[in-house]
Amino acid sequence: MTDFTFIVNPVAAKGAAARVGERLRKVLAVRDIAHEILYTEYPGHAAKLARGSNARVIVSVGGDGTVNEVTNGIVGSGKTLGIIPAGSGNDLIKSLNIPADIEKAVETVIHGTVRPVDVGHVQCSPERSEGTPRVNGDGRYFLNGVGIGFDAAVAARTAEIPYLRGVLLYIAAVFQTLGKYQPPDFVVAYGHGERKFSGLLVAIGNGRCAGGGFYLTPRAQPDDELLDICMVKAVPLLKILRLMPKVMKGAHEGDPDVEIVQSRKVTVTGSIPFYVHADGEIVGRNVKGVSAELVDARLPVLVGSVG
Repeated sequence: MTDFTFIVNPVAAKGAAARVGERLRKVLAVRDIAHEILYTEYPGHAAKLARGSNARVIVSVGGDGTVNEVTNGIVGSGKTLGIIPAGSGNDLIKSLNIPADIEKAVETVIHGTVRPVDVGHVQCSPERSEGTPRVNGDGRYFLNGVGIGFDAAVAARTAEIPYLRGVLLYIAAVFQTLGKYQPPDFVVAYGHGERKFSGLLVAIGNGRCAGGGFYLTPRAQPDDELLDICMVKAVPLLKILRLMPKVMKGAHEGDPDVEIVQSRKVTVTGSIPFYVHADGEIVGRNVKGVSAELVDARLPVLVGSVG
């Protein structure tokens, strides 16, 4: 039986992950572990490969989107998730003490501590538009978070920008999206609360960071059985530019145009259609309503010794 299945997304990080896959092959060649390395060929393929593997550990080699697909393939299966970060953003690892360095990440996969992580599920209404691959029926599991409105529109734009990676890619996408974004009138319902406002975005965080380095939900813990919900009102361009450096440090709490609450479930409706992403992957482009909630299952994830 194969102990580890490494699933490499060769197009992650604008193709840079393919080189990581070759580097990984050399690193694993000197290790006495039973493993296989598989490469994805199309959107949704990682979920299919993960679902079909008989390995006890399924390792995502790519970005947060690849992690999302692998997660959708193994939730409830008893398999453990490993992560080799090779994407543009790699936001989830910032909440799980997983090293960005490839060799150290391999060590974490082989010798790390298993941490049970909360799993969320997002459902768009009406159904997701064409061009958003279906990997798990009508809904989608997520580990890091869901973005609604502006940050999801930015995520969609990143796929259209060649060459740039990491924080620079997301900053470029932010500036290219700013002048085109129309803020909906959101209604956000959670727990026993409800908010109505003209909104820039609603970020639902199981992890702290999203968008390649924006700490929209800086206090989120991936195993506290709660989602952190960050609501940012529609504000003038100058205010957005002033908020951005604060968000990159997680220092925007207390701003009068920002509110962060917690709940296991949240629903969001909008006056006009909006974008939705799950773990950076677009799951809806013309959405008027979306719900996200934690499910009962937890996913075992290999992390560093300190969570």
